[in-house]
Amino acid sequence: MATIILFAPLIGALICGFGWRLIGEKAGQVIATALVFLAAALSWQIFLTFDGETQRIVLMRWIESGTMGSRNGRSGWTG
Repeated sequence: MATIILFAPLIGALICGFGWRLIGEKAGQVIATALVFLAAALSWQIFLTFDGETQRIVLMRWIESGTMGSRNGRSGWTG
C-alpha cells in the first residue's frame, strides 16, 4: 500500500504529461487526478490506523523511505 502511495502520483503525472495526446486531454486530467486522490485516500487510511510502529520501505537498494538515521546509527540532525 505504501508503494502505491509513493508511485501513484508519479504514474499519473507521466500519463498526463506524455500520454495526453493519445488518450485525450480530459482523460489524462481525470486519470492523473484519480491517482492523486487514490494516494490521498490510502494515506488517510494509514494515518488513521497508525499503531505507533514505523516500517522501513526499501524500493531499491539506493532508495529508502522511513528512516532518519545514517548507517552508523547517528542521525545528522542537531538541535
